[in-house]
Amino acid sequence: MSSVTAQDILDENPTVFDSEQSVDAAIDIIRESAADSSGTVYYGYVVDDDGILEGVVSLRELLNAHGEKPVGNVTTDRVVSVETTDSVQYVGRVFSKHQFMALPVVDEADKLVGVVRADAAIEALDEQQSKDVLIQTIRDIPYDPSKERTFECFECGTITQRVGTPGECPKCGGDMRHRGTPIE
Repeated sequence: MSSVTAQDILDENPTVFDSEQSVDAAIDIIRESAADSSGTVYYGYVVDDDGILEGVVSLRELLNAHGEKPVGNVTTDRVVSVETTDSVQYVGRVFSKHQFMALPVVDEADKLVGVVRADAAIEALDEQQSKDVLIQTIRDIPYDPSKERTFECFECGTITQRVGTPGECPKCGGDMRHRGTPIE
């Protein structure tokens, strides 16, 4: 039985830019690619004329950059990537370590061939490996259903203490969130 590799689970249509393109042009490329894709664009990748991976830029970085600035000026050139031959277990460990939503996949010549999304890697792992990766990567609060916890209403801000899940806000009927869970 052969093991699953990054090549087996990659999306062959990463969002790519030339380092000289403007930030506005890069955002337009993302808009166009999002219309043709079912996946979410988290990062764009800067490649040279031969397709060699030179850098990565997050959507957030693009949105915060001046529109006329070249993409190369906001790109990170220290890219964490995986190779096509890397096992899905290795890819899962890279996701666990760096907590990215996607990783570029390169061939032996560092040519960008695609991108692996975290959900695809977790899905490709067996059940125990998936649990291990999720435990290492999810930034959440410890959960003990028998302990009283503090909840806050998204609508009116009411704070309440409960054991278990409160359901809706006792004051306005709005949705409640656990106060220990970060809002990103």
